[in-house]
Amino acid sequence: MNFLSVFENRVSSIFGATRAPFSFKKLAKQAAGEMEDQTLVINGVTTAPALYTVLVANEDDPLLAPFYPDLSREVAELMKAQANKKRYTFVGEPLVRFMIDPSLKSGRFSVFAENVDAPTLGRLYEEERAYQRGLSGATPARSQRPEAPSPSPAPLAGRPSAAVG
Repeated sequence: MNFLSVFENRVSSIFGATRAPFSFKKLAKQAAGEMEDQTLVINGVTTAPALYTVLVANEDDPLLAPFYPDLSREVAELMKAQANKKRYTFVGEPLVRFMIDPSLKSGRFSVFAENVDAPTLGRLYEEERAYQRGLSGATPARSQRPEAPSPSPAPLAGRPSAAVG
């Protein structure tokens, strides 16, 4: 069984009977493509990006929010498996975070991979943990997920938006 099939089966088990707003197989493919596009060779070492930002529509956030921790973990595991297969390294444990993009319509998403240094990755991990701790005490419809800055996250300014879904 290939990585995408395993990923799809695991994500399906997370959602159970709940209908997902978009294809997680497409999300996995886009994340893997972003990893390839953003991989760098630094001092002879092929380094894959360790930060993955998934932008979702405001309307989809309440449905997805309870699943973000599990989805983040599954996408990160997929990225690690893909990187391992290609002998890529990371600056740290891959972080997958979900953010709202108010310009996206329901059922659409975008994935961006970024190379960040280890201290920045550590800080972003702490921010994500704080968000998820707050989420566990909030109702899904009132999640406190920040919106992605318009038109795109600051480190990605100038990149075209590649909404998929």
